[in-house]
Amino acid sequence: MNGIQIESAKSATGAFSTCDEFSMEPIAIEAAARYLHALQSSGRLGARLEAGLRPATPEDGWRIQRRISELRGSPVIGWKCGLPPGDRWVAAALHDARPSGGMAAAPAGPTGAARIEPELAFELKQSLPPRATPYTPADVNAAIGSVRLAVEVLGCRYDDAADASGPELMADSLWHQSVVLGPTVVMDFAQEPFPGPFEIALSVQGHDDITFAASHPNGDARLPLYWLAEFLRSQGTGLEVGQAVITGSFAGAIDLPFKRPAVLRYGNFGELALTLEQL
Repeated sequence: MNGIQIESAKSATGAFSTCDEFSMEPIAIEAAARYLHALQSSGRLGARLEAGLRPATPEDGWRIQRRISELRGSPVIGWKCGLPPGDRWVAAALHDARPSGGMAAAPAGPTGAARIEPELAFELKQSLPPRATPYTPADVNAAIGSVRLAVEVLGCRYDDAADASGPELMADSLWHQSVVLGPTVVMDFAQEPFPGPFEIALSVQGHDDITFAASHPNGDARLPLYWLAEFLRSQGTGLEVGQAVITGSFAGAIDLPFKRPAVLRYGNFGELALTLEQL
């Protein structure tokens, strides 16, 4: 398909090892958060954080990200997460959700096109608040109310993102721009690995259709959600009823041209439509 490329999504995770101590003073956390918040609010790209404001640990990257959420003043409508190896972290709050069939704004990626990831969103029918005891997979499964088709629109505020460290990417929400939420779909939760095999068909106006086998990086799309519930519990944050959690791409990162209506069909589950405009 001309102009449409698919590649591994590993670079979009920004996973990294943890450290036991904070290294940044609160004044530096505040300055870094305000700088990135200004870029996020304006839709502009900017230079990486200056040396004195760059987080060197996942904890500090997380502190900056959480402070940005506070500065936004809008509810956390969900989370993106991945299943990181060892003691690494892959988590970012979601604030901006668009409906299927509408327009979504995105920055241009390396090829000049927008970048998306086809995913599933788990919507919670009950909260998983902080508590002393760990959450089991059964606890998390019981909290899932529905599953929706979803597309994550990728974007990074650094104009030299290729050189940014994991903690810097964590501070900037791990390549997250927004999420497009499609219809609720019926899936068999007894299927292991979940959701089982299916194909994704992509149609873009003016381009040939393409079909490929869906493959989640962790096999079962629920595994990152189990990790996130425990991670947020450990951070004293928790998951809230109504939040939607996306857990990784079924097709890596896909380049899409701007201003061309696109439809993704997720096997027999349903379809999601979107059109992207450039920031």
